[in-house]
Amino acid sequence: MEHSAKSSNSQLTLGTISFAVCFCAWGLVGAFAPGFRAQFSLNATQTSFLVATPVILGSLARIPVGLLADRFGGRLIFTLIFLISAAAAFLVPHATTYPLLLASGFLLGVAGSSFAAGVGFVSKWFPAKAQGTALGIYGMGNIGQSLAVFFGPVIAAVYGRGAVFQGVAALLVIWAAVFWSLGRNAPVSGPRPTLGDMLHLLTRNRTAWHLSAFYFATFGGFVAFSIYLPSLLKDDFGLTPGDAGFRTAGFVVLATLMRPVGGMLSDRIGGARVLVGVFAGIAPFACLMAWPSMLPFTVGALGCAALLGLGNGAVFKLVPQSFPGQTGTVTGLVGAMGGLGGFFPPLLLGVFRDRLGAVWPGFLLLAGTSAALGVLNYRVFLPREVELDKLMTPELQRRADQFRAASWATMLTALLCAAIVVGSRNLQNFDAALVVYTFAVIFATWGVVYHYAVWLRKPPTRRFWERSVELVKRFGLAHSMALITRTAATHIVAQNFIAKRSRLRWWMHFCLFWGCITAVAITFPLVFGWIHFTSSLQDQKTYVTWLFGFPVGSFRVGTVLSWMLFHGLDFSAVLVLAGISLALWRRMRDEGAMSLESLSVDFLPLILLFAISVTGLALTASTIWLRGSQYQFLAILHAITVISALLYLPFGKFFHIFQRPAQLGVKLYQKAGELDGSALCPRCGTAFASKMQIEDLKQVLPQLGYDYSMTGIADHWQAVCPPCKRKSIALSQLKAKETAHGKTAIAD
Repeated sequence: MEHSAKSSNSQLTLGTISFAVCFCAWGLVGAFAPGFRAQFSLNATQTSFLVATPVILGSLARIPVGLLADRFGGRLIFTLIFLISAAAAFLVPHATTYPLLLASGFLLGVAGSSFAAGVGFVSKWFPAKAQGTALGIYGMGNIGQSLAVFFGPVIAAVYGRGAVFQGVAALLVIWAAVFWSLGRNAPVSGPRPTLGDMLHLLTRNRTAWHLSAFYFATFGGFVAFSIYLPSLLKDDFGLTPGDAGFRTAGFVVLATLMRPVGGMLSDRIGGARVLVGVFAGIAPFACLMAWPSMLPFTVGALGCAALLGLGNGAVFKLVPQSFPGQTGTVTGLVGAMGGLGGFFPPLLLGVFRDRLGAVWPGFLLLAGTSAALGVLNYRVFLPREVELDKLMTPELQRRADQFRAASWATMLTALLCAAIVVGSRNLQNFDAALVVYTFAVIFATWGVVYHYAVWLRKPPTRRFWERSVELVKRFGLAHSMALITRTAATHIVAQNFIAKRSRLRWWMHFCLFWGCITAVAITFPLVFGWIHFTSSLQDQKTYVTWLFGFPVGSFRVGTVLSWMLFHGLDFSAVLVLAGISLALWRRMRDEGAMSLESLSVDFLPLILLFAISVTGLALTASTIWLRGSQYQFLAILHAITVISALLYLPFGKFFHIFQRPAQLGVKLYQKAGELDGSALCPRCGTAFASKMQIEDLKQVLPQLGYDYSMTGIADHWQAVCPPCKRKSIALSQLKAKETAHGKTAIAD
């Protein structure tokens, strides 16, 4: 049922503020955990249990709260939650023993159950196409927890810890009156769901439990980090409570701000597709958090914060989409599992610290869990969205593809930045003079991934990859990988498929390919700080090679090996120049090629490669023979040429370098043709291609706007073999010519 935009937005605003107020109360125990630990002399496990106890009730209570919100409306249930939470907040500072503190903290967990009531309250005010964005905005109420973590200790330093809890209790009472006065339940047509229907849904529907598993990781991870980070940062990195609270608040704010972004992306490209990127990205960022150094830990924590926020928004696009009539009920289950997801990690981290003296196994467990959930999402929810895409208009599909491509490009570029930081040992081995190259590579990476993702979504390419996956499953992974590996050796490494055209073209491609590959393999690790060299402490003429901060070998200066290593880029430049010479030689002598050549497509790539190679060799010549004359000018000129090529990489002919590996799947097509038989030309009976390939062409061409259907012997132009096509075209031309001559004769 549609509602006025003004009413919907006002209730969304009211619900979001209410959620923030409740979460402010829910986060108080975690914010003051270091103080409680000192007051009651708690160990790591006891402290973890203390900060987790509000999560227990806040999680489990979401199931009945969701049921009640669907049954009686969110306005009444939300108001009762405010009042119960106010009483709990008032009791916490009066606890004189650890058990009493646990009991009052447990009761304060009622504030966390507000999430289920709020989702059921807000979602009914918006249509399905806007619920992802609306619930993403509502989820920004998580900011209340950040406010408690950051401002709670600051205010307590002036007025005392008891004043903070009592002030929040008073705020909850006041806001209960405000919400009851201004809040309105959305008008809903039809009978209200019965308790039996809702319980049957929770116990029998697997989809609800799948969504619960997703939220267990995304929201649970958010809660776990937000309540445990203050203690972890203080214990592992020696930060003050204020600094630890500030950093934790930054984590919560980033995750909170990304939640509506996740909802908006889900409205445009689908929640399951957002989760593909979320689960794929959490794994490496979680591994970064296992690194015992502040910079990698910070990069990993912020990366996880952004992805967890995106995941939260994506899950609650899928909830109302999958259960439009039972949103509150399913939200109760999903929210409960998310809350429990925040309960277990702090306990596990505390146990790991007490038993092993380290918390890194917990982060590896998060990475493994994320990978497993990614597989579940790929198998269950992603196929459903693929089917829904078929109902979209071409314009909407194009926009969705662009959003998907931009999301993948942003995520992979962020991972590259993280890899640069970690691989260079917190930028310790990073050469600041090469920073301009690094930024150019980052830009090129974003552009290449975006272009590649869009290319994969084009109908012919998408069909090709879908078939490749099907054939890998059909032939078996081991057999398929063996076939693809052999093809990679012959077609990629040796470039043998070019030799069938001409030996000259093979030498040209071979020199250009391996010249560029070796240059990239040498340059990028050096630019990123992944590889560097130092002199040995025992012998100044011996160089030690370091890879990602680990020594991997050494060599003496003045040897053949050292000369080859230092001149590796010169060898690459010579190979590239040889390939360019052969390319120009062929193009200037081939009249057919000359008729199709253009400056931007054919000559600009060669000009860029030529400029890079020549300026690179000029730098070596200046160093060896000219005593460094004009070296600075040549270095700037070389940088300009390299950066120009990197900026051109995603847009011009260089992009086919990344498309080339796709030809490996052609062998699977050929194998399928051998097993299933070939398509026979209906005119001459000749076998000319696999049946699968011809059928795929018949399906893809209409999607591109081409209709090649025919009447007669063949029902489709693609069913005719190439020789018969040429004969048909020639006969048609002859008939047209004869007809034209006949008309001319009659006219004469």
